[in-house]
Amino acid sequence: MQTVSRALILRWLLMFLPSFVFAATPDCSETSGALIPEDPPATAVRADGLDVPDLQVLRDQNRLYFIMPDGKPGPTTIKLPRLANIVQSIRWSTETKPAMQLKPEPTEWSIVLSPPPKGAKQIVVVELDRPAEIFSEETIIEADEDSKIVVLPARHAITRGTNLRFEPQPHKNTVGYWSDIHDTAAWKFRPVEAGTYEIDILQGCGKGHGGSKVQVQVADQSLDFVVEETGHFQNFVWRTLGRVELNEPGPGKSISLKLVPQSKPGGAVMDVRAIRLCPAGIRREFTSELAEPESLPHKFKQ
Repeated sequence: MQTVSRALILRWLLMFLPSFVFAATPDCSETSGALIPEDPPATAVRADGLDVPDLQVLRDQNRLYFIMPDGKPGPTTIKLPRLANIVQSIRWSTETKPAMQLKPEPTEWSIVLSPPPKGAKQIVVVELDRPAEIFSEETIIEADEDSKIVVLPARHAITRGTNLRFEPQPHKNTVGYWSDIHDTAAWKFRPVEAGTYEIDILQGCGKGHGGSKVQVQVADQSLDFVVEETGHFQNFVWRTLGRVELNEPGPGKSISLKLVPQSKPGGAVMDVRAIRLCPAGIRREFTSELAEPESLPHKFKQ
């Protein structure tokens, strides 16, 4: 019986061993990076509008590929125009972990390259939250057809001034670096219908920087509010600022909403992740988006 049992066990192991090895292969390769593709997928196409000297730039779904020239030293920095995207990560195509950072300026972004991998093609992969979209000041944000709510995200903000910019890092995703009181942010939008709208803002403000007075200018009307501290610039809380009357702007036209600081007692005005215009009285969510929940002031705790 003992001999038969061992034979059966051996036969069983030989029968299933190939499937064990096959199943383990992807996990081991993921860790080592052996099966990470070097080349962009066959579906990748030229990224129009993202011309970078001496580099080939392709796009596919939510990715951009910056391909370095063969046999030539590549750049140490890639400069590209501001995008209306959140940048999830930047890495060499043969690496599993992101090793590069983005430096966003008001109108231009820079990628500072890490040392390239040896013995492999030099391709930088930029992961985005959606297909690449070059920022345009002509973008008009449309209202949701069902709720009639207009959401103005930071990625579409038209920033004016010295320092104010869209910061596309996932943990930020904000209009930020608002250290100059003369800087302003604006959006263009089109409501579905005329009526009374409530304006909500998703704002963050670090400890010791609250108290800035800001004016919202929209459709020849204005609302004044005071920025409140949220414990951290990326602790974003929703606040309702007041009501305005909106008319339909007509075909091809839009309405502008602008944030204009009036005073700044701290080092920065605030960070703004979004603004929304809601038909008066409509139900909506006011859930905060927090980087450091423990630092949120008591009056905002949910």
